[in-house]
Amino acid sequence: MAERLMFIAPGSHSIGELANAVVMARQLADRPVTLLTSPRFAGYARGSGLDVQEIPRGRRAAPFVRQQSAAPDLAAVILADHHLTSLERIGFTIADLADGAPLICLDSLCLGRAGSRLELAVAQHSIGPELHHWFPPEVRTEPVPDQIPLLRPVPVAGDAPGGVAFDLYGGTLRPARGRDAVLASLGIDAGRTVVMTAVSGWASRATTRAHLGAPDRDHDAYAGLRTQWLVELCGRLGRRVTIVSLGGAQTGPRDAGPVEVVNLGGLGMQNFTDLVAAVDLYLCDNLTSGAMARAALLGTPVVALTNEHGIRDHSAFVDDWVTRMERVLPHFDFRYLVNPFGWVRELEPLRAGNPYLDALPQAPAYSLDRQEEICREAIESPRRPARDALIGRLSELPTVAQVLDSALDGVLDRAINDAPDPARPVAGRQSSSPTRKE
Repeated sequence: MAERLMFIAPGSHSIGELANAVVMARQLADRPVTLLTSPRFAGYARGSGLDVQEIPRGRRAAPFVRQQSAAPDLAAVILADHHLTSLERIGFTIADLADGAPLICLDSLCLGRAGSRLELAVAQHSIGPELHHWFPPEVRTEPVPDQIPLLRPVPVAGDAPGGVAFDLYGGTLRPARGRDAVLASLGIDAGRTVVMTAVSGWASRATTRAHLGAPDRDHDAYAGLRTQWLVELCGRLGRRVTIVSLGGAQTGPRDAGPVEVVNLGGLGMQNFTDLVAAVDLYLCDNLTSGAMARAALLGTPVVALTNEHGIRDHSAFVDDWVTRMERVLPHFDFRYLVNPFGWVRELEPLRAGNPYLDALPQAPAYSLDRQEEICREAIESPRRPARDALIGRLSELPTVAQVLDSALDGVLDRAINDAPDPARPVAGRQSSSPTRKE
């Protein structure tokens, strides 16, 4: 009987789906696992000790995944996540996987089976038309056939109908180093308050030079303005603060003043886990962030910066900052739960019946007053509402191995039930001729 599992995490911009696939694969020690991913993230995946193959770009992608998914030793293919076949230009579709091993789709955003209409807010006004190659104003996700199981990793996913939620980490999430060791490795004084933030791959691409993915003057100005806002916020907390930012060029501490900035490049999964467990606050402008949920589950205070209701201060700093940001990225202040896409209406199924998102502290993205209040409370309070909500939710859910076994049993049962009955006459043949499954 085939035992090998193949995960396909095709994204080149968002690493969250790949991180989920790696977490799942590492809990399946009794099965051989292969991971297919984009060339951009192949090094990250190999760092987790998995058998990794790179998906070719462009027209070669579809025949490659068709061939790989049809290997006779495969028990199943797990696509992480199904929305990426439409949201990114990955070169293949769900249909390209339909004739191979049984297919299972991860649905971390609870988009469901029907094709969903996703509006990309950054593409409505903020970016030039040359970037619509990557960011069209609207995307329609590919429908998922009824026979394909939908699995939803928790933390983040909720109770929306049409899928099965499962415990993504299964008790495996723990840091390998203590706070002092982690901060010492970065040259950060252990007595400082450490605030961690990250720039998503999507947001970075939306402010880079078209077709090259290289930073330009506007991209640097955008990143600089975001950092300036964070420095102003942290300066109001009355502490010696180090801001640790992921996604930019790597630097050491900028200075030893009240607020210093450390930029880090990419981190492997364990080093990232160690870091988010060590910091005093994790700030994120993506409500659906798996990294933020990982931090919450480790007991780190978390705050999501969102712009759902368009709240804004009108202080001298904010007014000047908004004026300069508008020059760099026009209409940057669109409504959003996920920057830079927006996604307020689109996330209604994800937010329904989701105790983690209900408990997650949120602060208006363009109100320094509210951010200062909410971040101070998160840092100083012993309460961890997001963590507690996750722990309560996870205790009710199946593990990775359990949910995959159940999904495969369901696929096999459907295949048996849908197979032709040898005793039943087939149109165009004599009833004495048995049918044969080709």
